[in-house]
Amino acid sequence: MPKPQVIFLISPQPTAAPRNDNAKTLPAAFEAQGWQVIIARHRSLRREPQGLFVGATSLQDVDLIWPVGFGPRRGFLDWLQLLNDLPRRRMINTPASTVLQHGKGAWIEFAAKSHIADDPSALIAAMAKEPGDWILKPLAGSFGQDVIRLRSGEENQLLQIMGRRQGEYFVLQRFLPGIAKGETRTLVAGGKILGSYLRVPTNQLHANLAQQGSARRTALSESQQRILRQIAADLLARDIGFAAVDLVDTALMEVNVANPGGFGTLNDLYDSDFGPALVQAVSQFIKPPFPAT
Repeated sequence: MPKPQVIFLISPQPTAAPRNDNAKTLPAAFEAQGWQVIIARHRSLRREPQGLFVGATSLQDVDLIWPVGFGPRRGFLDWLQLLNDLPRRRMINTPASTVLQHGKGAWIEFAAKSHIADDPSALIAAMAKEPGDWILKPLAGSFGQDVIRLRSGEENQLLQIMGRRQGEYFVLQRFLPGIAKGETRTLVAGGKILGSYLRVPTNQLHANLAQQGSARRTALSESQQRILRQIAADLLARDIGFAAVDLVDTALMEVNVANPGGFGTLNDLYDSDFGPALVQAVSQFIKPPFPAT
């Protein structure tokens, strides 16, 4: 019986993503479970009259295509348009979900009170109307970059941060004191919870490991489990096979769809191999018949 095949699309990033080792740990997990693993660059994709190819490999002949991150910005939408022709669940996450469900604006109903705008005056007005502590962060940002805590009236800091990233949307979100105790990251594969760990900030704000936060073991509360089950079911219905869900207490911070780190951290923290559980969950995810959406 031939081995199942997976292609990981990986490209060097302009800025290294500290503590995100998906490019190594994910392919290794599949290889250890007997899959044939192919590594290629994101933009090695091409279309010929016979269909889509990466190198000499036809994408019609592989079981799974797994892009690790967005890849180069230039040509990104063209690349996604080509991949959109693939059969359902041939990609770990659909092209549409990579664009529309990744980031801080998705599943906003589970988050703390939030305002989203690209106009600084709109966010300043929101702070003035509801005095208190807020968090400002780029809607499409990552690794904790340009995330700051503000009090109502601290307009200059808001203007400075948004001025550096003109034209980008920002989220103004109520500050959650619980962040000082940590942010819970949960990896979800094929609609199943793989595992969770706590990301504890060193400055009571930035829990990202890229911002010197530390990782610890954790146990999910019943309320957290209930929210995660709802989000995991929605991920499955949207054909999203791998994501990370970040919670502070029971408030959603973000759902990372494009390149959720933490798989290697889970292995290290719990001194266990989560690879078999990952591969099994993904194998079930890509196996027809699929549930109705």
